[in-house]
Amino acid sequence: MKIIKSLLISLFVIGTTVFGFEGEKKWTTVATYDNEIADGVILNEKYSGGHPKILDYVFVRTRTANLREQPNTKSKIIRKFNYDTKLIALEKIYDYGNYWYKVKATTGEEGYISSSVVRKRMFRFEKALDKIKELEKFIATEMDEGREIVSTNSYVPNPNNVNFKREKDKYGTSLDQNIVGYYGEERIFVPDRSILSILEKGKTTSKVKVASIKEPLVIENKRISRNPKISRDFRKVIAIDIENQNMIVFEKNNDIWEVVSYVYSKTGIESELGFETPKGFFIAPMAKYIMPYNSEIGEKQGYARYAIRFSGGGYLHGTPINYEEETNREFFMRAKEKTLGTFTGTRKCIRTTEPHAKYLFEWMVKNPNKSRNEQVPSENVMFVIF
Repeated sequence: MKIIKSLLISLFVIGTTVFGFEGEKKWTTVATYDNEIADGVILNEKYSGGHPKILDYVFVRTRTANLREQPNTKSKIIRKFNYDTKLIALEKIYDYGNYWYKVKATTGEEGYISSSVVRKRMFRFEKALDKIKELEKFIATEMDEGREIVSTNSYVPNPNNVNFKREKDKYGTSLDQNIVGYYGEERIFVPDRSILSILEKGKTTSKVKVASIKEPLVIENKRISRNPKISRDFRKVIAIDIENQNMIVFEKNNDIWEVVSYVYSKTGIESELGFETPKGFFIAPMAKYIMPYNSEIGEKQGYARYAIRFSGGGYLHGTPINYEEETNREFFMRAKEKTLGTFTGTRKCIRTTEPHAKYLFEWMVKNPNKSRNEQVPSENVMFVIF
């Protein structure tokens, strides 16, 4: 009798559902993660600074989080982790209305952590490739129809952070540093440096098709830019995944898109001094060795190195440093870089490490004029932000 009872109490697995005493349902595995790059993605790493070892992960979003032996709050605590700690995600578990993640620490411990205290992140290489192909198709189709491909130019510098235009359209795009496009009477905001085709050119306005907006729009001709000139044979793309806070850098070689770099990143959040990073398709018009920034009262606050502008005052740049942090620069750099791949938090920009920003700067500008801060791209570099 004791043997039979022991067998009933012990857990056993049928498919992805775990059962307990007398067949009582305990938990179900709803997703599994392999922490691998998909076979169809071509990897040709050119950034020598290293790439993340953890691709499918959760990070701790509370002050502390408990790693437990089983997916329930009564289970034994194996270890506690602090805020921002990244853990390899193995499975997602559903148990009586609650979700848990089975995870593995970098030190090897495995266990379960409640979804309420972490947030999931992953690298979506295939999704990024799909977005690149969407842009390729847009440009090729429009050019085949005899239409000119251009970008918008509506950036007005605002170093003192005053008079922000916070009105948003139905897509959640803010008006600040962007332009108004008209779809009949409806106003839709087009982010600076968005890629578009000209459907009908008028004297002061033109009907256009923006690659990232489904409605045809009417915009002012003075907001149309032909610099840089857009080629259908563009071969460099920086893909930014806002949902997962990472970037993947692609280069096309022998007609094949290859991943040359992939890193954690950080994008913008709506705040007193900033905006969310806009989604869409953009062309980078310029880069800077140094990008200074001011405080909320217009005082010089700090700087970031190797900045590539993609939309309005939004730059991809290295870790920013306030002037008062210079005396302990490496400490503050490490502290800020630890938050990459977790929460949003910039003013609109896309943040990466300084070494990675330097790599991208040199990848984009082959023959820089070192006597000046601003640099011109050697070829088309597209930003795909999704």
